[in-house]
Formats: sequence, structure tokens, C-alpha cells
Amino acid sequence: MASSKHHLSDQPLLRSHILDAARSIVVRQGFDALSMRKLADVVGYSPASLYLHFSGRDAIAHALGAEGHAGLLAALHSYDSTLDAVERVKSMAHAYVEFGRAHPEVYRLIYMQNAAYSEAIFNDASASGETALSVFAHALDVIGPAPGPAPLSAETLWAALHGIVSLSLTASKYLSAPADVLIDSTLDLCLSGVKKKPVRRQPGARAG
Repeated sequence: MASSKHHLSDQPLLRSHILDAARSIVVRQGFDALSMRKLADVVGYSPASLYLHFSGRDAIAHALGAEGHAGLLAALHSYDSTLDAVERVKSMAHAYVEFGRAHPEVYRLIYMQNAAYSEAIFNDASASGETALSVFAHALDVIGPAPGPAPLSAETLWAALHGIVSLSLTASKYLSAPADVLIDSTLDLCLSGVKKKPVRRQPGARAG
């Protein structure tokens, strides 16, 4: 009887096929459940066929993580057009936590699975050196000067938001306040000392 691993043999095995199957396994069962053999069974090819596209499980983790990281950055940048700089930061903060809670296994892969994975993901060429931290740093800088170094303010906000996501995923029963309330409380603390930059008047505009 023919092996089931060849039921797709009339189609070329594409990198996208492998990533789709890997993503499905990770989302449903977690990254620890992912193996080259299980992946081969899902796509219907021999494990050797997978190695033509990826050097191993770590390479697949890198690809999935880079994909997820790009999705997170896109979620943050979706508020770039928000005119009020403070509201922009607030919306980005909520979007960050919403992404992590909506895509827990992807978030874990980006930030919590393996330090080497995180470093490779952040250095991926598709990200062009951009991270959630750099996005928040820029957004806070637009608002105005805060007490202490600007990068520290962004790191404090990012660390707090990461804490909200990670606790929501692993210890939610110990959080008495909803995530949105925790985010707003964090923002109140981070923005309390920020002096908002004055809005420049358009040329020819008259004072009211």
C-alpha cells in the first residue's frame, strides 16, 4: 500500500506549505509539540523533503517568530495616523497586549521560548532593526520629554506591557484587575511626568 506521506507528491512542497503546517501545530498544541517528523506527517512528505527548505526545527521557529513579530509591529503601526500623540501611545499599548493575548503561542515564541530565537527574530532582515521597543521609544519621543533618559521610559512601558501579557497567559487567576485597567494604570504612571510638546500652528493660522 502506498505511503500516505506521498499523497501530495503531485504538488511541489513549498516553504509556505511547511510554515502553514508548523503554524497550525504551534497554535493548537504549543511549540514544544513541533517536530520535523510530526510536520512531515502533516504535510504528507518525508522528513528529508522538509530539510530542503529548512535546516531544522530552529530555522522553522525563526521563520514563524519573524512572521509573528512582523504582525505585532503591523498592529502597533496601525495607529501611526492617530493625530494625538498621547492617544497614539495609549492605542499602541492596548494593541500590544491584545496581540499577545490573541496569539499566545506566537507571542511566547517571539519573547519567551528561547533567548536565541528572540535574538534571531529581532535581527531578521524583514524587521529592518525595528522592534516593539523602538516603536514605543519613537512614539514617546513625539509626545515630549519625560523625566530620565527617553529610552528608559520606553523600556519601562514595554517591560510593563510584557508583564501584563505574560501574567495574563500564565497566571491570570492572580490578576484581580482586567488587562485594560492594568494597561491604563501603567500608562498613567509612564506618562505622568511627560511634558507634551506644543502643537505647531500652521502658517497663517491666527490665535483664537
